[in-house]
Amino acid sequence: MTSPLRVGGDLPYFGTRQELHDYVQAFEELGYRHLAFGEHVLPARAPNWPSSVPPCDPWHEAFTHAAFVAALTSRVEIAPSVLLPLRSAGMAAKQAAEIDLFSGGRLRLCVSVGWNREEVRALGADPATRGRLLEEQVKVMRLLWTEPFLTYRGELIEIEDAAVNPRPEKPIPVWMGGGDFEGGGVPRPVVLDRMARIADGYRMFGPLMRNLDAGLDVVRRLRELVEKHGRDPGDFGVEARIPLQLLPEDAWVERVETWRRAGASHLTLSNRRGAGGADAEIARLTRFRELTRGLW
Repeated sequence: MTSPLRVGGDLPYFGTRQELHDYVQAFEELGYRHLAFGEHVLPARAPNWPSSVPPCDPWHEAFTHAAFVAALTSRVEIAPSVLLPLRSAGMAAKQAAEIDLFSGGRLRLCVSVGWNREEVRALGADPATRGRLLEEQVKVMRLLWTEPFLTYRGELIEIEDAAVNPRPEKPIPVWMGGGDFEGGGVPRPVVLDRMARIADGYRMFGPLMRNLDAGLDVVRRLRELVEKHGRDPGDFGVEARIPLQLLPEDAWVERVETWRRAGASHLTLSNRRGAGGADAEIARLTRFRELTRGLW
């Protein structure tokens, strides 16, 4: 039996605490399943920064943001996208464990290397090794979440008899994203392979949601790679996205049905460029629910 599609949404880049508060609480009351948000820690004005996204927009640090969302909700899954190489594996493991414990096990963590090389460099990481670093970080975090004490010596990380305490009560799902603006959000082959080998699921990068055929092709290729690596594609999550502000209302139902037929486990309403404030965005969520609720 096919599992029901889990529909959630992005948290728009609101500038005030009150707008965040009102939106998050309305989001959960409307029955949406997961709330996703990304981060920039030190947004650097890189040459390839997209012109449509002002770098001075309000970007919140992901774990702090997650703690705020956890405190305001009781049911919704908290799904931050974390630029993992900007942190040590131990610190990220600790922060994730704390969010998961305080939220009652509602954390689904998505990690990526980040597309902004200048930001990575500004925070002390080497852009040239960030992919290899991320793989080690995920391995070490999973060990820290399960082992009473850990000694680990890898290529880029060393830990001597250290622990995360308290540890999560169950494994924290670790999903991955990938892609950049120049490539339309399509992850490079090495990134697809990394996801297929070690991730619990895939979160679509924003630009890819604008090209449905390309998005469907990425999911197909990713499932083939998952199977190639001896894993069950049915256990691998896929979070697709709908560009809610760019897609006419009369196309919403068809797009939901397309991703449901494609086997997506999660569907995220992408409205990060929210215009009109919290009230306008809540009205949009309400309208989407009215038109599509029978599908999820």
